[in-house]
Amino acid sequence: MKIIEKAELVLKNYVCDHCLGRQFGQLLSGYSNAHRGRLVRSIVAMSIDKETLNIEERALDMLNFTGFSFHFLPLDIQKMKEKINGRKCYVCGNIFQNLHKYIEIIEKSLRGLQFNTFLIGTKLSHDLSVKEEHLWEQTGIDYCEPIKGEINREIGKLLEEKLKKKFSVKNPDIVIMLNLESKNIELQINPTFIYGEYQKLVRGIPQTKWPEKKYKTSVEEIIAKPYISYLKGKNHKLHGYGREDIDALCLGWRPFVLEILEPKKRLDKKTMIKLARQIGKQVNIRNIKPSDILEVRKIKEARGEKTYRALVICETPIKKEDIKKLNSLVGNIKQKTPQRVLHRRSDLLRNRKLISMKTKFINKKQFEIIVRTEAGLYVKELIHGDSGRTQPSISQILENKCKCKELDVLAIHVKK
Repeated sequence: MKIIEKAELVLKNYVCDHCLGRQFGQLLSGYSNAHRGRLVRSIVAMSIDKETLNIEERALDMLNFTGFSFHFLPLDIQKMKEKINGRKCYVCGNIFQNLHKYIEIIEKSLRGLQFNTFLIGTKLSHDLSVKEEHLWEQTGIDYCEPIKGEINREIGKLLEEKLKKKFSVKNPDIVIMLNLESKNIELQINPTFIYGEYQKLVRGIPQTKWPEKKYKTSVEEIIAKPYISYLKGKNHKLHGYGREDIDALCLGWRPFVLEILEPKKRLDKKTMIKLARQIGKQVNIRNIKPSDILEVRKIKEARGEKTYRALVICETPIKKEDIKKLNSLVGNIKQKTPQRVLHRRSDLLRNRKLISMKTKFINKKQFEIIVRTEAGLYVKELIHGDSGRTQPSISQILENKCKCKELDVLAIHVKK
């Protein structure tokens, strides 16, 4: 279909420049739809003035051409101007002429919120959807842009100018949803993400909060406390590069991303670092910086090796020479899901690699091991064997009932 033919199909009803130009939105860059619409309307007007004899056959709504002075076509301009007063665009109902009203509603809904970037979304009314689809049925969609896209863009430009904030598709702090059916604004406040690395310096606290508050606190709550207070967030989540047992120390630096949900304020890096100094002595953090959801995914998928120190207690006495046998453990370890976590994990058989082991004799009932392991190897079960579910194990090699008295994470070997 030629451009002028398509334009005349649109102009059988009274339409604004935005809705006319949007049907050709993919033609010519650097133009707004309103500008395109004015250009197309001018071309059709020239065609009308040139071919005045068949004007009735074309069945155009001549109110579309109120602003034009024709040379060959006699029209009562004054009468047309009177008719057009109060006339609304067939498609959008003059929404583009009334965007300032929505800007006022949006601005009011954003009061009290601090943000740097935003994204606009639109939920069309039923009537607007029907009329747009009817237009597409007549003219096709070869070059058109959906009305949602234009509304979002035009409101975005006005808000950027009004609020001095940046429109962002990829990483908005706030998503503003305009509901044209109810005339309401819905806000989606996106989380703030903070990257860091922590050490856990006390035993007896979990990495993340427990819903039933079995433990008084957690690494997550300790780190989150100053940030959620400053940001006035609704909740928080901690995404760690693996996790340590509740009774273990983490002396190596474990990467994490702290997610603050629905923050009413935003952070710069300087403030992030300043707030980190308010964290107590149970947990140390370092390398604080802004983060995002992509880093969360990266951390969750990471499979870095770990180095542990464990203090091993034996049921029956051992000799110094006995622990030298443990070098035979280096290599592949077969582990069924430990009994202590079967309530929350599938019962699977896993092959994990014990990369290295160093031993230190302390007395006839105690010795120390330092092991480097592949991600996912359970060190406590490597020691006691878990009733044969881990093979081989230290208890099996020494033919002695052994258990882990203390466990520390000495290093987390992050894959770059």
